[in-house]
Amino acid sequence: MVKPKKLTHQLLTHQLAGELGEALALAKLISVGLRAYISPPGAPGHDIVVLTGTGAKSIEVKTRQYIDKPSEITRWPVNMATKADADYFIFVELNLRTIQPTFYLLDKRQARDCHTTLSGQGNCAPRQVRATATANDFRALTGEQVDL
Repeated sequence: MVKPKKLTHQLLTHQLAGELGEALALAKLISVGLRAYISPPGAPGHDIVVLTGTGAKSIEVKTRQYIDKPSEITRWPVNMATKADADYFIFVELNLRTIQPTFYLLDKRQARDCHTTLSGQGNCAPRQVRATATANDFRALTGEQVDL
């Protein structure tokens, strides 16, 4: 009897993971009742534009992937020199075993507060992002009341 091969997972390329994260973020925004569109690959500007009650907002999407646990994600690279004018940032944790994303929505001030520059590279630390935003909470865009 032949034993079935053990299923092994490997990470997607950064480009493929990024494109998948953007598509999943767009689908999530639409599923919560927002009108949004994704920018074409390579187009200048930000990844997604969403229409809210207060007008159009730009969103920069940053995706990182993991196989076993979210702690495998050590950073979300962000170049604040070119991306800091985005209205919002969506940080995506992508579980490759289930293709289930977890989204963290931060406004630009929150993203800047989570940002550090080390050795010329800018990053938002996952621990800080998770502490700043509630997972899968899009109330800042939908206009729903946020309980204080």
